[in-house]
Amino acid sequence: MARILLADDDAASLEVMVLALESEGHEVVQASNGQEAYEYTLSYRPDLVFLDVMMPIFDGYETCEMIRNDPEVSETLPIIFLTSVEVDKKKLEKVGASDFLPKRHVITQLRDLLVEHLGPKANAR
Repeated sequence: MARILLADDDAASLEVMVLALESEGHEVVQASNGQEAYEYTLSYRPDLVFLDVMMPIFDGYETCEMIRNDPEVSETLPIIFLTSVEVDKKKLEKVGASDFLPKRHVITQLRDLLVEHLGPKANAR
C-alpha cells in the first residue's frame, strides 16, 4: 500500500482518481488547491504526489517547485502532473516533475505509472 496525495480542483476528476487508487488498495489524501497540496505533502508524507496543472492559489508548477525546494521533503518523492492540456516537458523538468498523466488516461496507464514510481508499494493488494 502506498500513501498518495491527489491534488485537483475538479471534483469529478478527483472522484475518478480516488476510486481507481483506492480500488488498488492505496491510501489517498485529497487537496483541492496548490496550498493544500504543499501543506499535505509536509504533514502527510506521501509516497507519491499527483498534481493538477491548473489549480487555485498555487498552480501545479508553483506547488511542485515549493515541494522540491523544501528541505523536509525527499528529493526522490515522485511528483506526477495530471493534465487535460498539452504539457511543456521542459517546464515539467525545470520544476522537478517526475512524470505526467493525461486526465483522459486509461486505468492501465495509471497502474503502470504507480509500478514505475513506487515499485513494490504499487501492488497493495
